[in-house]
Amino acid sequence: MKPGVVIVNCARGEIISEPDLLQALEVGKVAGAALDVFVTEPLAADHKFRTLPSVILTPHLGASTEEAQEKCGIEVAEV
Repeated sequence: MKPGVVIVNCARGEIISEPDLLQALEVGKVAGAALDVFVTEPLAADHKFRTLPSVILTPHLGASTEEAQEKCGIEVAEV
């Protein structure tokens, strides 16, 4: 890939090798990353991602919306 890319992962933590991403961020191959999924969740308080200013971290809350919870309830009731 070209230098300076920005990585966004909001799908599954295992899609990206976290050690490889850390290395690419540290050497500048990757300019930044936005992540809301991780191999191990929740992300450890001392994880290196937390120290990098070029990384944005958010909690994975996709299934926690009011709409998603209602759909889950309906699915459970129908089974």
